[in-house]
Amino acid sequence: MEGQLTTPSHGDVGTGGPQKVPLSQLIHLMAEYQKLGTHRQTFLPAPASDTFVRGCGIVAGGFTAVGVICVTVGAYPGALAVGLLGLVPASLAFFRGRRNRRHRAARLDLFDVGMTVYRSGEQVAGFRWDSAEVRQQVIPFQNSAHTEYSLRMSSPDGAEAAFDDTLFGDAREWGRAIQSAVTLAQLPRAVAAIDDGATVRLGEIALDLAALYFHSRAYAWEQIQLIDARSGLVRMKVDGSWVSLTPVGQIPNFYIFNELAERLRLAAAAEFAAESAATEPADLELPTGTPAAEPDPATPAVDSDPLTPVVEPNPPTPVIDSDPTVDNAPETAAEPQIEPPTPAAKGTPKKPNRPTQDLSAASN
Repeated sequence: MEGQLTTPSHGDVGTGGPQKVPLSQLIHLMAEYQKLGTHRQTFLPAPASDTFVRGCGIVAGGFTAVGVICVTVGAYPGALAVGLLGLVPASLAFFRGRRNRRHRAARLDLFDVGMTVYRSGEQVAGFRWDSAEVRQQVIPFQNSAHTEYSLRMSSPDGAEAAFDDTLFGDAREWGRAIQSAVTLAQLPRAVAAIDDGATVRLGEIALDLAALYFHSRAYAWEQIQLIDARSGLVRMKVDGSWVSLTPVGQIPNFYIFNELAERLRLAAAAEFAAESAATEPADLELPTGTPAAEPDPATPAVDSDPLTPVVEPNPPTPVIDSDPTVDNAPETAAEPQIEPPTPAAKGTPKKPNRPTQDLSAASN
């Protein structure tokens, strides 16, 4: 299988037994085959926690002491029962110690463009950042007191590897390094694909410019208000209601999914806000434009036509009382009272200019 190397054994070379290739050489061969670049860092197995083993040993020793006392006093049934109870912690300590010894052969190596993983009794697996899929069971958050790092790696050539913080030390360091490297290598390609109108699939979830798709259902980005994964389950708030999608561990390259979803969601929200802002001023211009047309410098002169007899520049002013045009002044004053809200009524105050022309004609 590509991407994996077993620990081969050579034939007898004068010693009568097979000789194994050193682990470091196997890792070097895998790195050369996968073109992983320069070696950067090595993570060895986490220090074996002897607390559990010591605790089981102490308990087993206590049962042994009680059993010896029972034998001394002749209580053989009690000694047998205590001996059986003492086998439980002794067995746990034995198997835990055996597991710790087996894990000491594990090794995790990071390179410029990939990584290798080896566990005792398994094959050396190699992965490239630009093609690997990472599935993480629990996503860490800034306010998390304790974070468990459990990764499952897979590649297009069929290589697979699973490891967690109980196997390799400094889990926070290698966990962040792996996720960051995969995201940086594959995110630009996913963004370019979506910009070109393609659909990006990440497990059971698919994304494009229009919507998020899950189980044959489409959720438009304008409807999605929030995406959350704190409970180990990816959920999103759609039009005020929470919709559950899939567990975090089933989404390959979760950080790429999260980045794409947030970009598309925020872009849709910004576009919607811009459209709303563009339509609001147009609605406000209608009421604010009409009062500006109300003031007319000519209207005071029209309203004061009945008072023009006070100004007596010419002797023929008595003709004003007998002129039929004077009767039109009350009619023009009554027009604004009929339709005051309409712009047409407010724009008609220029009509009373006709009586002033008649008045000048009459005065001539």
